[in-house]
Amino acid sequence: MRITKTFLILALMGLAFVGCSNSRQHKDPSWTAKPANMQVVFTAPIIMDTEKDSDGLNDWPIFPWYYTSENRLPAAGPSALPIATKDSLMLPDEMKKMSEWFSSNVDNTLKFNSNVHYKVSEISKDEVSYSEQVADGENLRVPIPKSMDSAEVYMVLDSIQLKSYVSLREGAGTTMASVGMTVGAMVSNNCVQISALYAFYDAKTAKRLDYGFLEEKQCADQKVIEHDWQNVLRELILHTIDKTPIAQF
Repeated sequence: MRITKTFLILALMGLAFVGCSNSRQHKDPSWTAKPANMQVVFTAPIIMDTEKDSDGLNDWPIFPWYYTSENRLPAAGPSALPIATKDSLMLPDEMKKMSEWFSSNVDNTLKFNSNVHYKVSEISKDEVSYSEQVADGENLRVPIPKSMDSAEVYMVLDSIQLKSYVSLREGAGTTMASVGMTVGAMVSNNCVQISALYAFYDAKTAKRLDYGFLEEKQCADQKVIEHDWQNVLRELILHTIDKTPIAQF
């Protein structure tokens, strides 16, 4: 584990930060016809983090040290809730040409998981407009390409954000009977996250076929490598095409 530091735990509740997915999707069950071809377009991905990676804990903007009795000690291990997070830029060199990397990995995922002919290309924000729709009971901004004339169906990915951060969790605790307190370990996980708005359109009629917002993430106690980002992007694309005629799974 990358970062482990002994600390004392004895009492203040309600300081845990709980992470959850904000994904919202509208899947249209009436869209069943497989298109002859598809054009995938995306706007430039945005890297959200500015903090440099650090192995130290001195710059953690976390809560004051706190204490709890042994029977209130949070569960340790991978399922333990995070007690703090901080941005940490963990971008491998292979990803520095971000648009090229993104396009290549979207292509690689679709190559093995879609059943239609497709092309992937980047477009500018100026080539996208938006409408307000409802997905899972919440308002959602849905992108639509201003021009759709090169394929039967368009898939658009927009407002793509890449974020990396360190999540601090409580490790196993040990009771020190001599002083009547529990000593625990602070364990960090490195997390990567990708989110995006997406939509599918019938290019001829401009009918919206599917849309939503997806957020995928992965955390581990190892150094972040390109493969971690690839896994997260793959899951995002698979969830985008899931339950559509585009998917072959």
